[in-house]
Amino acid sequence: MPGSDGPIGVLAVTLGRDCPRTRWLEAFLEALSWRLRYPLEREQASDLLERGNRYDPATGLPSRESLLDYLARRQQVRGERGWVAFFEIEDFTEISDVWGYAVGDAVLVEVARRLRVERKRGIWVARCGFGRFALVGADRPDPERLGQIAARLEYPMQVGDVVVYLRVRVGVARFPADGTRPQDLLRRAGQALAEARVQGRRVMLYRAGLGRVHSERAQAEQLREALGRPGGIEIVYQPIVDLMDGRIIFVEALARWRDPATGRPVSPERFIGIAERYGMATLLDRAVLAQATELAHRAWGELGERAPRVTVNVAPESLADPEFVAFSVEAARGLPPHKRPILELTERSLLVPDAVRPALAQLHGAGLQVFIDDLGSGYASLAALALTEVDAFKVDRTLVLAASEKERARAVLRMVVRLGRELGIPVIVEGVERKDQLSWLRREGVRLAQGFYLGRPQSGARLLARLHARGGQRFALKTTSALNADTGVHTV
Repeated sequence: MPGSDGPIGVLAVTLGRDCPRTRWLEAFLEALSWRLRYPLEREQASDLLERGNRYDPATGLPSRESLLDYLARRQQVRGERGWVAFFEIEDFTEISDVWGYAVGDAVLVEVARRLRVERKRGIWVARCGFGRFALVGADRPDPERLGQIAARLEYPMQVGDVVVYLRVRVGVARFPADGTRPQDLLRRAGQALAEARVQGRRVMLYRAGLGRVHSERAQAEQLREALGRPGGIEIVYQPIVDLMDGRIIFVEALARWRDPATGRPVSPERFIGIAERYGMATLLDRAVLAQATELAHRAWGELGERAPRVTVNVAPESLADPEFVAFSVEAARGLPPHKRPILELTERSLLVPDAVRPALAQLHGAGLQVFIDDLGSGYASLAALALTEVDAFKVDRTLVLAASEKERARAVLRMVVRLGRELGIPVIVEGVERKDQLSWLRREGVRLAQGFYLGRPQSGARLLARLHARGGQRFALKTTSALNADTGVHTV
């Protein structure tokens, strides 16, 4: 019986002794064999497809689909207890990339052979991913025994002229303690496996809370997507006020982001921390700077000299990125030097002063000023502050809160203000939230301050509307006697 790729079978016909051997009979049998070819080929292809879905072609082990079916059947047995474990070859892609896919496939075959031994102990084995295998057992998992299996997989294996060394991690989930649905069990075994990688452990059992890392990773991807589109990050602006006459001298651009799944705001501490951990700090800074510069251009066009300057928080990673520095310079074009954005750097940026000097020189050359944010939060030394060319520094709000109650903190704050005057650097005090704090700061000669009592963060549109309505930038502050201390900044 012919097929499209060669013979697919034999059609055997037995004729009786008295059956005439006529030509038409031979033609009929030949036509019948050709007619049978089509349904047989379809059935053969269906069998191959089904086996391909149920079994891994490289190792011959059951596939992930078979694993899900097997776990579902196990869950149907009342009172059934057991476990599912992921065994993953770390950096398996490197094996294929360095030595070729033939070596990678040979490694998988050898790992499968070593794991098949566990079948004798009642453990079910499957392959369910690139470099990942699954074992399913009964009763409680024995981490020591699972570690021994992983160690056996790490024995060096000879593949042709190559000796391959593996590193194996194991993540385990138990049923029904960690779930009953097969998908949930595999997800939690995967979470345990990820935690094993993070902690450098060979075997990790799932426990409540391990999913937080993965929810953070999912949130990081959502944040990355938001940073890649216009308006994905919201910006609000908080005034920085001259305490002598109530003018808004600067506005600080603050990033805000909402979880796309719930629509609820994510705390800045959380999503900024995620951006830093997942290498998106510069993307975030660039998104904020782009919107803040747009507002600066708009304010200059509508308010002219009455427009406040915009300050933007910048991570040390951004300052070290020549492309970000160039972007900052380009974004400020079209604005007069005394209205261009100001970059606020954390004290961490001053840990290696020599490393930031070229960037600071380029920014200053383009008319962009640099402030040091949160002075006193514990990173920079006074020597670094003295050796680095900055235009102002902002005192951390915790010092203001402490100064409300403790004389020692008030003495430190007085010293910081005096230090700024000696260095010719303006001092901005953050965290002003009460009237008594404001009164004390003004008595001590503090010129610039920021906080909820002076103005809460608001959208750029509301800020401009407020400035238009006031015909300028003044807050309703009762001034004391004129302060002679020069702020050293460009006021309006």
